[in-house]
Parts: sequence; structure tokens; C-alpha cells
Amino acid sequence: MKPELRRAFAAAVLAAGAMQAAGVRVLFSPSAPDVGPFPTDALTVADSAQKTGLRINLPKPNCDAEPSTCLEIAAVNQLDGFSIEPRLRVRFSSAIDPETLPDGIFLVWLDDLTNEEYGLQPFNSVTPINSVSYDPATNTAYAEPDSVLSQHRRYALVVTSAVRDPKGDAVEPDPAFLACIGQQGGYCDRLAAALGRVALQLGPQRQVIGGSVFTTMTVTAWLEKARAAIQVAPINFKRTGAKNVFAVADLSGLVLKAQTGVDPPSFTNISLPILSQLQGVGRIAFGSYTSPNFLNQDQTITTIPTALDVALPPASKEIFFNVFLPDKPAPPGGYPAVIVGHSITGSRFKEPPAVASAMAAEGFAVIAINAVGFGYGPQTTLALTDKAGNTVEIAATGRSVDLNGDGIYGQNEGCILYGPPPNAVAYRDCSRQTALDMMQLVRMIKAGVDLDGDGVVDLDRNRIYYSGLCQFGMFGAMLMAVEPDIQTAVLTSAPGSFVDTFRWAPGLVHAGAVAALNLRKPPLFDAGPQGFDYDWPLRNQPVRMIQVAGAVALQEYLERAEWTMMPGDPLGFAPHLRWSTLPGVPMKRVLFQFGIGDLTMPNPCESNLVRAANMRETTSLYRHDLALAVAPDLVKDPHLLFYLPGTASGQVIAQAGQREMVEFLATDGLRVPDVNYLVLPLFGKNLFGVPQLLPEDLNY
Repeated sequence: MKPELRRAFAAAVLAAGAMQAAGVRVLFSPSAPDVGPFPTDALTVADSAQKTGLRINLPKPNCDAEPSTCLEIAAVNQLDGFSIEPRLRVRFSSAIDPETLPDGIFLVWLDDLTNEEYGLQPFNSVTPINSVSYDPATNTAYAEPDSVLSQHRRYALVVTSAVRDPKGDAVEPDPAFLACIGQQGGYCDRLAAALGRVALQLGPQRQVIGGSVFTTMTVTAWLEKARAAIQVAPINFKRTGAKNVFAVADLSGLVLKAQTGVDPPSFTNISLPILSQLQGVGRIAFGSYTSPNFLNQDQTITTIPTALDVALPPASKEIFFNVFLPDKPAPPGGYPAVIVGHSITGSRFKEPPAVASAMAAEGFAVIAINAVGFGYGPQTTLALTDKAGNTVEIAATGRSVDLNGDGIYGQNEGCILYGPPPNAVAYRDCSRQTALDMMQLVRMIKAGVDLDGDGVVDLDRNRIYYSGLCQFGMFGAMLMAVEPDIQTAVLTSAPGSFVDTFRWAPGLVHAGAVAALNLRKPPLFDAGPQGFDYDWPLRNQPVRMIQVAGAVALQEYLERAEWTMMPGDPLGFAPHLRWSTLPGVPMKRVLFQFGIGDLTMPNPCESNLVRAANMRETTSLYRHDLALAVAPDLVKDPHLLFYLPGTASGQVIAQAGQREMVEFLATDGLRVPDVNYLVLPLFGKNLFGVPQLLPEDLNY
């Protein structure tokens, strides 16, 4: 910034402060995170091994008194910038009028630190704040940006004199802020340059009185580089067992012999009621391939600086899959294949067969794997019995891990584990590993797959699609942003971010949140209507006055968790589906499906993912509230309804939802089909449609 402009800016800020006498000040202490304004690059150190050239350097508390907080901050301090959905903090010397905060605080987009992407907004764009709250106990304002931010980019957090005190007087700058913008070099020089440009554009009614400059983290680099690394890894496709392809018409039952006991091994027989779902499916085939395993023994991936390449690990895992093949002859080159993913409580034997019939009607084969941590123990097998009473048993190796040491393989143990680091990042890293496993699966299909050994490729090398539910919807956003060889996908009931579900979801996710809070040392927990209360506002709500004791500490915990998990969170990848594509990856066509009143992944989280992708026009919102008014026998939670309907009326909705996803894939994502003709006879109204506005309320 030119010296004369700096002097003019400093003089203008000083004049704004002089207009008030002993008024309320915007506190300025960049090295103190609880004062801020936060985030700020004053809390970083130089690191040439990072793409941003920086590394986070937050101070730690007394680690003897707060060991979990220290571990969480240690994980954050490995990152090369702040979250792309940061929790903004501005503190004042005394009370202010909270209603003036949305007009007085905003973000300005500065320079992108790479030229690899288009970027989400041009230089000097302004983003307002949203989800604003105010803590009267500390005179601190909290908020989030109105939109997700770009990775590895600089921003200015700007506080202006539009923030008023309770008497209506403008808030003043802090003397420490005035001293900073008058300094030459370092952080203060960058701050003065950024805020000086903003000050020149503000009208005479608003003065810049505080702020910070901060850099967002690199989110996608590790997964991009890991995908590049696995391109030379062996695939090792195998057919499972002496017989690996079975005609559906010949089968009478399937039983999963799930390994649930670790040592000695013990098993639980689970009948799989999937044969009745497979109308139009001719054969089921079973196979495996190997995928490089980046996970450590504790199910985490070692963090490396973002500017460094990712090395291929020495270890691999054998990944088992099943394929549902249509009963019609394969076209030349094989059936187009849809990778279909399961829910957070499911498996490759649960949700994928539920849509196989609809896919087969359009000529698609369905191929499915288990996510990391799912499918029970490694000695799990599948017994297939034919109508003559003969049984064949084949390997169905599960991916669960006994991480809690209780001697039991849980159905989904080894991915979802709550608690302090390293466990807090276990879901982040099992997400990244599962996404890579699917990238290796894509490589297998492109290499040519002869499932039955007749010398003919069964799956089309060039027509590969994706359809993911719940957590595989989350994994799918990561996969589609990085994998160039899948063009079209459907993501059903998927949230952004996963940590956001902790704030809002009842049931399973709520129970996990309680577990996470109680596992911390010391436990982080406060009493509320659901056992705890984050006292956090939804988007577009009035400014919330924080009144719940302990809520701020809970909010800080979630901020650290979301920040740490962002490299394995769909929210960090959604902007790269179309809006700001990654190098070498074409724009994608994605259909987002979700229902009003989702209890597992609440609507604000699902809307957040769509908004981050900027793909509302290819979103289908199912009006479960209208359907329940006609058919109260429907399940209350629409989260899995398109896959697991439950009732006769639910079957009608599932048929429509599946038809929508199949037609979208069949047209390579060129249109969102209208499937209301399937529900009108029973419900008398349209239930599916592109929303004009994304739902921001919980709707339950």
C-alpha cells in the first residue's frame, strides 16, 4: 500500500474514533484467538512446504487441565489455513446493539494463492455474514460467512462503524488497531493494504474500525495427489470363490455369516431379504480388487504438508464387491455401471440391491463395496442357497475394526468413532480412504472386467456413473470433485458438513454427539432440552442472544472438529463439482435428492451442500410433509425412503425417487425428470420438484 494511502486510511480511522468520546471499541488483539478479530493470519507461521506458505499456530491452554483441547488444537495446527466455513469472532469493549451486526461486519475476497482453479468469486467481492449470535457475557459476536469460501485464498474480515452501541452511537476503533495499520511490514502491512482498499469504497456513513486478514486452508490437495499416486498401483481383480456368478432365478436365500467376535472368532447369521427386490436382475456376481491402504492402525491418515506429493503406501487391502446384472443381454462393450453406495447404517448388501431393479430396467449394472469400517470382521462369509437346497459359501470379508477393544466387530465400527484426536479425525480419513477405494474401483472397470470368465468384458469401460445415499452421498461429493472418469452422479440425503449434523440431528447422530462430548477430558457437556444445547442460530434467523451456559465452549469444539475434518468433508469438495473445477477434472452433472424433515441429515445441512456446489437447479426436493398428511403410515424420517420404503405408500415414493435418479443418469444428467405422475394417483399432488428456495429450517 502506498504510504500516502496508508496515512489517509489511518487518518480516516482515527477521525472516526475521535468523533466518539469514551465509546464502545472493537477490541483488537490478533494474537489472542478469544479477542481477535478472528480468524487472522497473525495466528500462523511461515511454512514453505504448504501451498499457502503458512501453517496454523493457535496457542494451547494448560494441557494438564484440558488435554482434549490441546489434542484438538494440535490437529488444527497441522493445517495450512483456516476453515472454508470459519466461525467468525469480533469482540467489543462493552455492550453493543446486536441487531446492527449483520450490517456492520462482512468479508472481502482477496487474492487466490494458486491459479489452479477458477475460484468462486472475483477479487474484491463482498460476502455478508449469516447465522449471527451475540454473547452478552463477553460482548462477543459470532457468525459464519453467508457462503462457503474458496480454498487457499486470502480474505479480509471487515468491521465498520455501522455496528452501534445500545444508544445508537457508532462503535470506535481500538488504539491497538490504529497502531497496527500505521506500521510498516508484516501482518499489519497486509491488514492496512486490504482494509485501506475497502475504506476507499465505503460511503461517508461507514468507516472501517477493525478487522483482520486471513487465509483459508487447502482442502482437496491430499485427495488429488493420492489419486495420482494410485494410478500405478496394481488392481488384482479376482473372481470370488470357485463359483462367483449366480442366476437370481435359481437362488432361494442369502445369509451373511457376519464375524462379530474378534478372538476367538464368533459369527452371527444375518438373513439378507434381497432376492424379492431384484426384479429385472438376472445375475449376481462377486469379486475383489486391491486398493492401496493409506490408513494407519488407528484408522487415521498421517497429515503431510499440502505442497508435498503423496507417496503410494506399501500396504493394500483386498476390497470385495458385488454386481447386480440386468436380465437383458449386455450391449456391445458391456453394461453401463453405476457405483451405488450404502447408508451410515447399511452395507453393500442392503441399499444397493434396493435400487438394482430400477437400474436394471434402464440397462444399468449396479456395483457396490463396503465403506471403510463397515461389513463386520474379516472372516465374514456369504452363504448362497439355490432352490435345490445346495449352498455355496464365498468370502465376504468385512472392513470393520475393533477400535474400542471390546472384542466385538460392530457393523460400522472403524469409521465412526467419536472422541478426541486421533479419533476425531477417524471419519475424515475413512471418508478419504473410501473415496480412493472407489477411484481404484473405477480403474478396475476401465481396465476391463470379465466377471464370469467367458472372455467378454461385462461392464462398459467408458460409461461409469455414481449414486450414493447418506454417507456415500458425502463420499460421492469427494469422488466426483476429484475423479475425472465419472461424469454424472446422484447424491441422496447427503449433508455438508458432517459436523453440522451434530448441531441439529436427533437420534443416532445426537447419541454420537453425546458420546463425543463425554469422551473429552474434561468432558464437554451442558444440560439442555436434548441433553445439550449449542445455542446456535440457523441461517437467515434473527441475531441470537447466547444464553445457555457452556454453549460457547461447545461451539468452539465443533469449530475445531469441522475445521480439522474439512479435507474429508463433502462441503470442501462441493464447490469443485462445477463452480470451480480442479485441474484435469471436467464439470460434473449431479442430481441432489433430499426430503423435507430429514431427521438423520437435517435439511439445513443438505441445503448447505447444494449451496456450496451452486447446483440448486439440479436439486430435487421431496415434500415428505405433504405426503405424510395423506399417508400417515409413512416412516417419519424420509432419509432412507428412496431405498427402504417400509410401507405400500412408501413404495410409491421410492419408485418415484428411484425413477428420478435412473432417468437422470440415463440422460447423462441433461435434465431433472418430472416423476410426479407416479405419485399423483395416490397422493393427489406433486411431491417432487426443483426448489425455488433451499429449505433452511429443520422442518421436524
